[in-house]
Amino acid sequence: MRLDEERDSYLVQGWKVEGIERLGQMDIPGHESVVEIPRRMAQFFLKVKKADEDPDL
Repeated sequence: MRLDEERDSYLVQGWKVEGIERLGQMDIPGHESVVEIPRRMAQFFLKVKKADEDPDL
């Protein structure tokens, strides 16, 4: 994961989701894509969110 400070957003890496059935469960605009990350990685997203809210962490 990388912070893009210019756009104030995060870039994430994951497995590209291409299955029509799986993608059909979501409403994805044409200019977006979907990546899959393992559940065990979610903890790192929460840590980043907390660090953004409290820089002293």
